Amino acid sequence: MADLTLDEEKLFDLIEQRKVNEAKELIKTGDVRINCIDKSGMNPLDQACFRGEEELVRFLIENGANVDNRAHEQGYTCLMFAALAGNPTICQMLLDAGARPHAVNTINRTASELAAFVGQHECVSVISSYIDAGDIERILHPKGKDSDIIYPPEFVTFIHDLTKTHEIHPVKITFGIAENEHVLEHRKKLLFVIDTLFEKQLRSKEPNEPQSIKLWIILHTIRELLKFVDSKVDTGKSPKELMLLFAKKLLLMEPEDEVRKNEEALFRTAIRAFPYHNSLLFQTLAKSVSKIEFGKRPPCFKMILQALFGPRFTESSKFCSTCGVSSAKKVCPKCKTPYCSSECQKFDWSIHKKCCEAIQKRPQTSSYIELNEEDLERMVMKEQDEENKEKVQEKEINKEEE
Repeated sequence: MADLTLDEEKLFDLIEQRKVNEAKELIKTGDVRINCIDKSGMNPLDQACFRGEEELVRFLIENGANVDNRAHEQGYTCLMFAALAGNPTICQMLLDAGARPHAVNTINRTASELAAFVGQHECVSVISSYIDAGDIERILHPKGKDSDIIYPPEFVTFIHDLTKTHEIHPVKITFGIAENEHVLEHRKKLLFVIDTLFEKQLRSKEPNEPQSIKLWIILHTIRELLKFVDSKVDTGKSPKELMLLFAKKLLLMEPEDEVRKNEEALFRTAIRAFPYHNSLLFQTLAKSVSKIEFGKRPPCFKMILQALFGPRFTESSKFCSTCGVSSAKKVCPKCKTPYCSSECQKFDWSIHKKCCEAIQKRPQTSSYIELNEEDLERMVMKEQDEENKEKVQEKEINKEEE
C-alpha cells in the first residue's frame, strides 16, 4: 500500500468534510491517484459511499474509480459502505459499474446482509433483485459481434433498466415503455429476453425464486400492455397514447373501492399464471393472496413485495399510489395518499379527486393478518399433509369397498 501524498490526504479530508465540489476540483488537477488507499484500506470511492455522497460517487466512477477495492482491513467494499449508509441510488450505481453483490467481509457477510442487519431494507431489495447487463447481452448477442442481428445499445440499456430493479409496478413499467417507444420495434425480442431471464432463475444450480417471480410480473405486465395496444390500434391513437391509456385503466377506482380493481386483477392473474407451481415461494404467495377477498385490502402489490423483499421493506416504505415507487415523498394534503412526484399525482388526479373524501373517512384497518415466510411455509406444509391424509383415507375406503 503506497504512502499518500499531501494532496491525496487532502482529498480524503475533503470527502470526510463533505466538500464535494472541492474534492472534484482536486481530482481534476490530476495530482491525486483516483484509487489511492488510506491507512484503513479505503479508496476515495469507499469513503464517498460511506458518506452517501451520490454526486461524488458518480464522478469517481466516471473517472475510473475501482468499485471492487478489497484492501480494507475488515474486507468491506464500497457496496457494503453504501448499503450501510442506506443509499439505494448509490447501490444501484455501484452494481451498474460492476460491483460484486456476493463479496463477503471478514465476518462472512455480504452487502445485502449488512443492509438487512441495520434496517436498510430498500438497499436489500436493490441488491437482491439486481440482474447483470452481461446476462442480457449474452441473450441478445450469443455470438458477440458476430451475432446475426446486432441490437442498438439503447435497446440493451432499456432491458437492463427494466429488469435490474426492484420497482415492478405495472404503471411504472408502462411509463418506462411509453417513454422509450423505440423498443416496440423489437417487441418480440424484448419478450424473448425477459422470458429467457425468467426461465434461467429456476433452472440454474442455485434457483432464485424471488427473482423468477419478479421477472414473471414484468413479463406478464408487458404482455398485457401489448395486448391492450394491439386491441386499440384502430382508434387512431399513437402507441404512447394507448400505453398511457392502459396505465390510466389500471388506476381506475370508485369512491367505494378499497383497492384499484384493475390493478388488483392484473396482479392476481399474473400469480395464477405463474408456470412453476412447485416453487415454495409461489405456493406461499398464492396461499396468502387467496386468503384475501378480491377488492379488499391490503392490495396484492404489497403482498407480492412482501414475499419478494420481506415484510420490513413493505412496512418501512411509502409506495407511490400511481407507479408504486417505494420512496414516495409527496402526499395529498387532504387524505395523505402518497406520491413520488407531481407528475404521478397529476396523472392520478382525475381518478383521485372522486375518491379523496372517501379515503379520508376510510378506517385504517385491514382484514389481512400479515404472515412471515416461516408462517406461510408451515401453512403450506400443513395443507399438504391434510391433502395426503385425505388421499390415504380415500385409498382405505376404496379397499373396503372392494
